Amino acid sequence: MNNFKKAREWIDNADAILISASNGLSITEGYNIFAHDAPFITHFGAFNKRYGIMNILQGLFFDYPTLAERDAFYQV
Repeated sequence: MNNFKKAREWIDNADAILISASNGLSITEGYNIFAHDAPFITHFGAFNKRYGIMNILQGLFFDYPTLAERDAFYQV
């Protein structure tokens, strides 16, 4: 059985498929999680002022003082 047929069999028999991708896909769509740019300031400027967070990636892993603050960042 060739690799494509085997892969197709796995996909056909799977309950679900998880597709993961690097940040290149988000950057292609205009979401640069590493950037401290105008869109970041527009959406996350309050977090930058309050906590010094410089980009989305840093905000995702920041140690917020409360769960409510963390959730507020995630909901932007």
